Amino acid sequence: MPTNLTASAATFDRRALPAPRAAAAPRLAPEAATLNAYAPRNVTDAALTEPVGRAYHYLDVVQDAYVKGGEPRLLQSYNNESELLTTAFVYDNALTVLAYLANPAVANVRRARLVGDALLWAQDHDETYADGRLRQAYAAGPMRFYGDDGAYFPGLKRADGKAAHLWPFGFSGSSTGDQAWAGLALAQLYVDTRIAKYLDGAIALGLWIAEQRSPYRCGGYHGGVQPDGETVQRWASTEHNIDAYALFDLLLKLTKDKTWAVRREVAATFVRTMWNRSAGHFWSGTLGGLDAEDPNEVNTGNVPEDVQAWELLGLGDPRFDTAVDWSIGNLWTTDRGISGVTYSSHARAESDAVWLEGNAHAALALRQRDKPGDAARARNLLRETVRAQESLGAGQTVGRTSDPRDGKLSQPGEGGSWTGTPLPTNGGIVAATSPLDTGFAFGYFPRQHVGTTAWFLMAAQDFNPYR
Repeated sequence: MPTNLTASAATFDRRALPAPRAAAAPRLAPEAATLNAYAPRNVTDAALTEPVGRAYHYLDVVQDAYVKGGEPRLLQSYNNESELLTTAFVYDNALTVLAYLANPAVANVRRARLVGDALLWAQDHDETYADGRLRQAYAAGPMRFYGDDGAYFPGLKRADGKAAHLWPFGFSGSSTGDQAWAGLALAQLYVDTRIAKYLDGAIALGLWIAEQRSPYRCGGYHGGVQPDGETVQRWASTEHNIDAYALFDLLLKLTKDKTWAVRREVAATFVRTMWNRSAGHFWSGTLGGLDAEDPNEVNTGNVPEDVQAWELLGLGDPRFDTAVDWSIGNLWTTDRGISGVTYSSHARAESDAVWLEGNAHAALALRQRDKPGDAARARNLLRETVRAQESLGAGQTVGRTSDPRDGKLSQPGEGGSWTGTPLPTNGGIVAATSPLDTGFAFGYFPRQHVGTTAWFLMAAQDFNPYR
């Protein structure tokens, strides 16, 4: 899950991305026959059929950018030009598994299993820990971290046989939300395949989260551990606790072990505590990202979109159904001819950029709520997202470059290259319509993004990943 930092937290986050660079390579259009292979089974709007096909094609291209066939692998989260090299965030890859399972054709389940198997391999091959955790991000393909003397990663598997978590970027930590999303993906794989190793992996992640109980006033599960793998995040996130609730709920159903019900209630109590009844929205969580902050206090400085929709999708308590209306009413914006919600109240005050993952969250929540007018509003949000799919992100590439050593990605300023294979035309969806400062010490940019595309696929097919 995305790391939900407090407004003053200074740690480097997976979403703290550098500004994009221009690229001029043309994108490739998939053949009509290829798109027909992705025909969705439960598309919510006939106008979304072709966009959904194009989005699945994009995921396939990214998944096969470095390795093809039956070898387990992760997907590079952003295009080559993002300056994140081959970074594969665990959150984005968990979403990819769930997006493939939203249309569980044989080919899609096979691709979902490749990602799930890669997550299990990383879980079993950590350089230090054997407690079920995953790191924030791994290498999807060959990369050298800035400069000839920088760390070299051949891909997910390091030369010493360990999982290549990206410590040079600071992506060595383990957030509670990321663990929960990976657990949900593995548990849903078990539901579809009945292969026990996926349930075992999900249980291991759930047990790791269960150990992250917050000792502070609001309770719940804290944010996880920092990049050193040991230092506890003192803050707790509403977002993370929604994710933990959903994983524990699913594990309760699958294992019949009532201990998961007790753990689930810890998360639910925290989420309910974060409800701001007077304004009709949830707070982001508690403070504690800086030494001077009191982790017993609620962070009231910035209100995010995601938790407003995710409570409805995850806990589904009807007392809080209006939170999604708060998002649409307070975070609505139009940028570059495309409308939708932005990331947070801070982002809305700073720019007009649309956060396209948020469009999918809100659309899916409206579909699930299903009150009069909700279906029409959800359809509008997704059609606006398609407009972004068809107009933004051109000229971006993925995969091996012309570098003579494994086609690795490395800093052009140091003699390397970022340019790979052009991404498919109108396939992936950019993270934001324009550069966006969330107010939580990270940002989004107009780059094709695996996570945003996966959320679009789930929303377009009315697939709730929490259930």
